[in-house]
Amino acid sequence: MIITQFYTLSILSLIIGTAAIYLAMIESVPVSWLYYHYFIRKPLNWSILLFLLSWSSLIYFRENQWPLWTLPPIIMALFALILTYKMHHEKAFPSVFFPEMSDKPYELPIEETMELAVITYEGISKCYPLDYVIHHHIVNDHFGTRTVALTYCAMCHSIIPFDVTDIGPLFVASFKNSNMIVADKATKTFFQQATFQSLIGKLHPTTLTMIPFQIMTWSDVKDTIKNPLVVYVTKKDFKEFQLPIPGIWKKLIATEATPGLSSKNRDKTFPARTRVIGILEPSFENHIVYLKKTVLSASIIHNKELGFYLIAHSGTVNGYKDVVNGQHVIIIIENNKLIDQLSETHWTMFGKYLSGSIQADLDPIAVSDEYWFSWKKFHEDTEVIMDFD
Repeated sequence: MIITQFYTLSILSLIIGTAAIYLAMIESVPVSWLYYHYFIRKPLNWSILLFLLSWSSLIYFRENQWPLWTLPPIIMALFALILTYKMHHEKAFPSVFFPEMSDKPYELPIEETMELAVITYEGISKCYPLDYVIHHHIVNDHFGTRTVALTYCAMCHSIIPFDVTDIGPLFVASFKNSNMIVADKATKTFFQQATFQSLIGKLHPTTLTMIPFQIMTWSDVKDTIKNPLVVYVTKKDFKEFQLPIPGIWKKLIATEATPGLSSKNRDKTFPARTRVIGILEPSFENHIVYLKKTVLSASIIHNKELGFYLIAHSGTVNGYKDVVNGQHVIIIIENNKLIDQLSETHWTMFGKYLSGSIQADLDPIAVSDEYWFSWKKFHEDTEVIMDFD
């Protein structure tokens, strides 16, 4: 009977220690389970291990001989405690807090075609290679007096920076519907990255604030920004991305599988990992989306109804308003520059002012280059724009 109780407790500790992973993979599991498990998993498994050790010690003092049969369940409980710390999204994808910027950006081991998230905020521009960010999922950084959390969910390829000045840095807390859940360090409130909405916690209900950003290749960054501020990286930061189980990531993304989101609840209008450009501008009532391949093919798209341009260059897509300093612009691409036909103002392909009467950069809008399955899941009212001038 006692042996059964020992093994029952040790198995229970294993279930608790790995629950962060399998609970996130079960679509029907409520977010509240993920939330409360985050807080109780460590105290529970410490309690089980200490209880088994205490019980074994009591038997030893009574019988003057250590009960060897208790060692296997104790070892199991110890192993479960290690898993409690190791097998959690917070550990698997360790967030970065206020990284060092390189004082020699041109000597960094960044390949010309590598893509970087470029955030210009509070008059400061900083660049983060996506092949570095993906290993951490979140990079928290200072922009003057503001704090920004750059988030990158590898599973759905959604890259979204948030202004978190009021709540503080974020970390990866869990996973739901094949999209990561982020949380603030101070209160541990859970937020769904894709919707910006809080799910549970002290700050609920509230919404994260996205800020516009751009995706550029390293070659374009060097051509566009003089002496860019780039996060310090080494070759080790560009190792091949892996999930905690080696080899499974490549196999996963080669299929239609969307862990945590069942096939029956996934829109199948397009293959799951079709890349789309979603418009996240908060001033728009509905969410609209374009197939990325059509934007790349067109190079420039003008949505006259909503008043913005999508500009494709070097495999990346960025968006800008069609009004600059109160003046409407009609933009064309010529000689690898953006040119306003009305004022003959010139900008770089990334909206940086070069010459002309409108002496200002183009005003960026918030867009997301992500997978179709994720966009549709979290923006059910979306309209796919297939026809455009």
